[in-house]
Amino acid sequence: MIRVISTIGLSLSVVIALIGVLNFVNAVFTSIVSRKREFAMLQSIGMTTGQLKRVIICEGISYIAAPGVFSLFVETILSYAVLHSLNNVLMFFEYRFQAASYFIMLPVLLVIAIITPVVSFRQLRKESMAERLRHTE
Repeated sequence: MIRVISTIGLSLSVVIALIGVLNFVNAVFTSIVSRKREFAMLQSIGMTTGQLKRVIICEGISYIAAPGVFSLFVETILSYAVLHSLNNVLMFFEYRFQAASYFIMLPVLLVIAIITPVVSFRQLRKESMAERLRHTE
């Protein structure tokens, strides 16, 4: 029974993680595409391509870092509360804080948070600045 519950938990975690990463990628791509005129205006008044790329990368990192730090504390409290209450029902549950998975996934998510804006920025740069300025929504 422990193996079955572990397998179901792992499967659900992988599916939820995949949905979360795809949602993040979609949000970043959509944000950059919808603001391409804004970025063209910033570049037309003097913002360099490197500065714009840095802004977009910092925005992607902030999407991961702030919720990542917040979730560490919330995860600790919720997992303790849920597993402590389950211990009263099923005796083989015990609370063990597993920070290794968190500290393995956070750097992976930060790499995704850096790569995704860079890839979408390359797609954005395929249009000239004049074309992006003319673009109306």
